Amino acid sequence: MRVKYEIVELAEFSGRKATIYSVILGNDNVTLLDHFVQENIIGFKDEVDYIITSLRKMSNVTGVREEFFKLNEGRPGDGVCALYDLPGGNLRLYCIRYGNTAIILGGGGPKPPGVRAWQDSAKLKIEAETMIQVSKDIMERLKEGEMRWSYDGSKLLGNLNISENEE
Repeated sequence: MRVKYEIVELAEFSGRKATIYSVILGNDNVTLLDHFVQENIIGFKDEVDYIITSLRKMSNVTGVREEFFKLNEGRPGDGVCALYDLPGGNLRLYCIRYGNTAIILGGGGPKPPGVRAWQDSAKLKIEAETMIQVSKDIMERLKEGEMRWSYDGSKLLGNLNISENEE
């Protein structure tokens, strides 16, 4: 059975160039982005600050350009990618990129030394697979008409709550 979740716009990050969303799992009241920041701000402060700065730059200046991401972290065509931190850094923040105008942020964490792929880290595997499932759910809802993109492609509209009993 899948967990219920809600996709929420992060007004403090969204701007004229891009809309930024995150996910709230189950009955939690904190987004996956908030958990990511809380878990990593002490040990990886510079990297977290760099990611936050990149999000603000994307939303207000550049849009969600490919250069900010390691692409193809999920299944072919699902848009799951990892947001880069500082050059040479080890943090991974998994997300779903929709063109240059929208992004849904999930969770992540440090890639341990010696780990080549997210599948080899229990923590990163959970975080990446969560975003792969969110992408799958969104694609299904877009196809069924329960969700749609705004005319300019920057806002996800419709029912952004996914319940546990959905298949």
